[in-house]
Amino acid sequence: MWDTLAPFWDEQIQAGNTWQRDLIQPAVERLLGIAPGERVLEIACGNGAFARRMAKLGARVLASDFSGPMLDRARAYGGAVEYRLADATDETALLALGEPASFDAVVCNMAIMDMVEIEPMIAASSKLLRRDGRFVFSILHPAFNGEATRVVEQADDERGVVRTHSVKVSRYIRPSTQLGVAIEGQPVVQWYFHRPLSGLLRSWFRHGFVVDGIEEPVLAPDDVPPGSTSAVFTEVPPILVARMRRCVPEAPRGSVPG
Repeated sequence: MWDTLAPFWDEQIQAGNTWQRDLIQPAVERLLGIAPGERVLEIACGNGAFARRMAKLGARVLASDFSGPMLDRARAYGGAVEYRLADATDETALLALGEPASFDAVVCNMAIMDMVEIEPMIAASSKLLRRDGRFVFSILHPAFNGEATRVVEQADDERGVVRTHSVKVSRYIRPSTQLGVAIEGQPVVQWYFHRPLSGLLRSWFRHGFVVDGIEEPVLAPDDVPPGSTSAVFTEVPPILVARMRRCVPEAPRGSVPG
């Protein structure tokens, strides 16, 4: 699916996809807080747009994806980024990307909901990250996506025609899998793997991470075309961005490291 989607996806992102440019990227940058010279691993980099952005901010970036055509698109843009083919659901493949404790940060943008498994990625990241390293991810907000329907109610009063936008959620707590569309007009559908917030974060907790940053960005009203059902996302956050910190307890004073 993603090999087929690669050309379409690349064209849409380069055309200035509002969600990527104005909603997701700024929040991820804030939580990532890149310092010049830091070593960053991006998992599921797609066409490399954010990898190139991190490189411009001074990071030394290794970007990976499991789609060869996506990586071909990424490499075509040039830039000071190293690209490697790696499946995010294969812990061994991810561990081959670097030495233990060799990365300051790991980032995964808008891809976790596309992964059948996330435990291998988190387990590998806990080993690849330096002490106190951070993992920043963005994802479709689990509470307002999944089995959810956008609803528009229309009425009229002294103000004229009034439209109220809302999200109707029919299922949330149970993990589920379904086919869907990310961008209207894409040539094939893709798999989505819904996980409730508690189940999502529990995977990181099992591998020694804690949450130490979170954002729920919403669209600016001026970014929503008139009549669009996306108007609901000026009040309801469509995206969740979180920073997970590798928490390694310090040894008691006077103790001998094992």
